[in-house]
Amino acid sequence: MQELHATEQTHFASLGLRCAAIAIDTVVLFMALVVIFSIAAAAGALNVNDPAFSGGLSLSRTAPAWLYLITYGLVFVYYTLFEALTQASVGKLALGMRVTMDDGTRPTGVAIVIRNLIRLPEILFWYIPSGISCLTNTRNKRLGDLAARTVVLRRGAAPAIASAALSTSRMPAAAAPPAPGPAPQPPSSPDLTASVAAFKTAALAVAGAHRSYLHFSELELAAADRPADEAHDYSPEYVAAWYTLADTVVAAQKKLAVAESAASGAGTTLQEACADQPDLVRAVREFGPYFGAASDDQIHDAYLRVARAETAT
Repeated sequence: MQELHATEQTHFASLGLRCAAIAIDTVVLFMALVVIFSIAAAAGALNVNDPAFSGGLSLSRTAPAWLYLITYGLVFVYYTLFEALTQASVGKLALGMRVTMDDGTRPTGVAIVIRNLIRLPEILFWYIPSGISCLTNTRNKRLGDLAARTVVLRRGAAPAIASAALSTSRMPAAAAPPAPGPAPQPPSSPDLTASVAAFKTAALAVAGAHRSYLHFSELELAAADRPADEAHDYSPEYVAAWYTLADTVVAAQKKLAVAESAASGAGTTLQEACADQPDLVRAVREFGPYFGAASDDQIHDAYLRVARAETAT
């Protein structure tokens, strides 16, 4: 189950990355405000000679209330709209981050609204309380994330040590020098036997990850039956089981693509190449929905379909 062969892993977004995303979003919001005020001035709805724009503000004079309403309203609409559509603001998209619920699923509309309503008072304090919250939380959550039960994730490269270990494990043992003869030609396609074996390992890993996530899901459902005053966050084991399942599915899909390419290059089909391996055939039949899932939401849908099929049988 540990041999995922994945080229990417999911991490909790660090405080530094979140600050960089906020900086990018601030630039985008400033440009949007400039455009809004320019259009309003051109339409005659805004007096550009107002002290709020001409530098007449001082320590004894604050900006008019409507200026705050427009600015904070734009901030709320901007983050809420982008996170509802793409799970990320422009800054998060640029840095490869996304917002999810604690269990890794797409954030609900209520969660998005809650986390961005709380963002408004956070901005008043220059995100300082949020930074402290991120530093003291194991999942790097700001105050809005804690209230909405969301988390910001980032996809990154798998550790080089793990990749090197996998590569080393595939190295053949030393053998005697071959007899003189014509130099062997490189294969035109991946070796079919090795590709099928790798896909089998990945498919069985999906089976193990599915059962692990199912186990911790049942524990979370049991905990959800507690009284409201005993409500709790998702357990770390449950969250880790979800991320393991998602990463394992992605790895298995890559191995499936390689195996299909190898079968095609050998002039056969993957189904025929797997015919003599009943455990692989059974794994593909039982966990087939996972292999066509193209997003976290679809992986979760696949989990539900597989779990319901197991219950029905």
